[in-house]
Amino acid sequence: MKILLINSDLAKNRGDRAIAEGNIELIRERFPNSRILGISQYPERDEAWYGIKFLDMDFQSLNPLDLLRLARIARQSDAVFWGGGEILKDYTNKMALWYWCLKIAIISLFNPNIYGAYQGIGPTRSISSKRLIRFVVGRCRLFIVRDEESRRKLIDWGAPGDRVIASSDPAVLPIPRRPDVHLVRKLEAQFDIDPEFLENFVCVAPREWFHYKQSGLIPFKYKKKLLTALGRDSSRRTEEFDTYVRRVVELVSQIAERYGTNVLLVPMHMEEGDTELCRRIADGFSGTGVMKVLERDILSAAELRSVISAARMMVGFRLHSNIIGVSSGVPSLNIYYVDKGRVFFDQIGQEAFAIPIEFLLDDDYYERFFALLDSLDRDSRRVRREIEGSTDRLRDSVRKAFGRVDA
Repeated sequence: MKILLINSDLAKNRGDRAIAEGNIELIRERFPNSRILGISQYPERDEAWYGIKFLDMDFQSLNPLDLLRLARIARQSDAVFWGGGEILKDYTNKMALWYWCLKIAIISLFNPNIYGAYQGIGPTRSISSKRLIRFVVGRCRLFIVRDEESRRKLIDWGAPGDRVIASSDPAVLPIPRRPDVHLVRKLEAQFDIDPEFLENFVCVAPREWFHYKQSGLIPFKYKKKLLTALGRDSSRRTEEFDTYVRRVVELVSQIAERYGTNVLLVPMHMEEGDTELCRRIADGFSGTGVMKVLERDILSAAELRSVISAARMMVGFRLHSNIIGVSSGVPSLNIYYVDKGRVFFDQIGQEAFAIPIEFLLDDDYYERFFALLDSLDRDSRRVRREIEGSTDRLRDSVRKAFGRVDA
């Protein structure tokens, strides 16, 4: 059996890699003799990381010849799985939505046996965008979303209710191993992280925010590249952005001081400013512990999960840093910039530890942040028991949803 997996950004997005890790596990469980083909700009690296074959292609390629090649492979496949992540929305930009709807519509002409795999439906403002999303969902034999709110949106917009089912995110599936000797040596050689550091550290996965106009035409990363190529300043510095960065630097320094711990900064997206923000935090670090940054992009999804599983706590500004932390049994604080973070913490019964990113602009940001983190640390044993039980429940839900696939 041949399966084409149209995955999201394996090249630069560590969160999307965790999703792919879960989707591949599901396909192998459901179709154990299948041959899976994914999409990657780094096929040799990802074949070593995931143990499947990859088509050498940018997941957002604009080359029409690539689209024809992908369509031909889809026609030769028994099934096509598309996802996951939050692809369908227009709150960040509109062009990406148009791109994916056109691409999947064309692929479905070559192989109608196409499935949406655990996608989140993000904030969507325009009526035309909602119609596009409804259309492309209708091209799928089954469309699995990662939460009930996403399902309700699709039904409200007119998507076929019998083909849309709600579950959770497949990134919860993989069970991490504690860092082994090989990984410990790799961390020491490549990141100067010694075994003693790993005995007591807090993970922080920050992201930039308040730095671009939402719901524009083209994705911010491409706009930034275009401006840079034209020799124009691509930064969009605002007072809100400067305040936000300054306060994040302050809070992370205080984590080390307050809990007597080391801090590991984890950029989750290697192209959208996470790494630069981590460097700014490290440059401004004034804590008593040791701070390290996982800025070299040489860890597989399984290795990153293994590292995070050893953490005392996780403070995540991106959803999948929290999903990896929670599904590894790590007490986690979710600072969400869009509702998908809140929704996931509702699923695991940890809504008290999810807070909108805008709180960092409020006067009482310091007190609110450490009240939540103190509670996580103080009640860590109870929280670990709760999230382990919730993760087991979500794993069952994800597998049950995939059992509906009849490829």
